[in-house]
Amino acid sequence: MSATAMQDMTKPEERLSIGEYGNDDKPGVAIKGGTAFDEQEMRRMGKVQELRRNFKFIGIVGFVTILQATWESTLLANSFGLVNGGTGGVIWCTIAVWLLMLCMIASMAEMASMCPTAGGQYHWVSEFAPPSLQKPLSYVVGWCCCLGWISGIPSCGIQLAGVVQAMVVLVNPNANVETLWETTLLVFFFVLLTVGFNVFFAHHLPLAEGIVLFLHVFAFFAFLLTLWIMADHAPAV
Repeated sequence: MSATAMQDMTKPEERLSIGEYGNDDKPGVAIKGGTAFDEQEMRRMGKVQELRRNFKFIGIVGFVTILQATWESTLLANSFGLVNGGTGGVIWCTIAVWLLMLCMIASMAEMASMCPTAGGQYHWVSEFAPPSLQKPLSYVVGWCCCLGWISGIPSCGIQLAGVVQAMVVLVNPNANVETLWETTLLVFFFVLLTVGFNVFFAHHLPLAEGIVLFLHVFAFFAFLLTLWIMADHAPAV
């Protein structure tokens, strides 16, 4: 059988374009959503791409924005700072935290530029720690990250449940939302919603995070202007 006939018998989804081949005439990272630069970086680190890359620049920015939740988390956590340190304490602590976080992010950006993998902190520890400590330290850091993921999801669910209950009280001041079973059901709802979306609609995550990025930027001004105009103003003198 000729090569042309064999090519015609190949299924359409199995045919690869020239751009989908690496330098060794084998399927490269492009078939999994990567680029030539991705393939070069993976080869430099001695890694093989296993998963499909669905995220582009906007999706990554949206993911980071959701993860940091800057002004959203500030709205939810400001009450503790205002009670303990007052307005001045909140302002100065915010500036201090911003500067310290900037130093940490600069360090992480430098490590990411040298070793751009999705592993995160535990992978960088295994790469940059002294050889004798790479395995134990990366093991500890990996489990710390895992515990953070496990505890972070229900903690976000508790915060969202509190927001929903606060909205109910805002609409109906006489509503009784202090029962723990209602909070528990709301937490389970948000956790199941998050897990279900990541399991069954993971390919839509870049679109969802792009939408959330848009809402994050414009909702900030909506909240800021609303609080600025409608809040009680102290007298100038």
